[in-house]
Amino acid sequence: MEEVIVGEVAKGLFRAAGYLIIELFFWTVCYWVGWPICKAVTFGGYPKQNNLRRTESGSGRGSEGRMFGGRSSNQHSDAWCALVGLAVVVSAFFFIITHF
Repeated sequence: MEEVIVGEVAKGLFRAAGYLIIELFFWTVCYWVGWPICKAVTFGGYPKQNNLRRTESGSGRGSEGRMFGGRSSNQHSDAWCALVGLAVVVSAFFFIITHF
């Protein structure tokens, strides 16, 4: 019985650690590395700036252009910037490893 409890707790801790790594590394570091590259390659046209003003009608809890999970509906451009950043980070990592 104790093995099952310890196994479930360990599974939850690994899931939380994976979530933090993905959120912090991919959506923060990789996005901000890829964002200026996407801007430079497309001459400032991509990604487009979101207009996320609060709605005045209803309870006011929702935002225009928002989806579940707190991410914007412009998630496609966010994902592209993060993927470009990931490619740059991985390329820089392999360059450093092979040359030093």
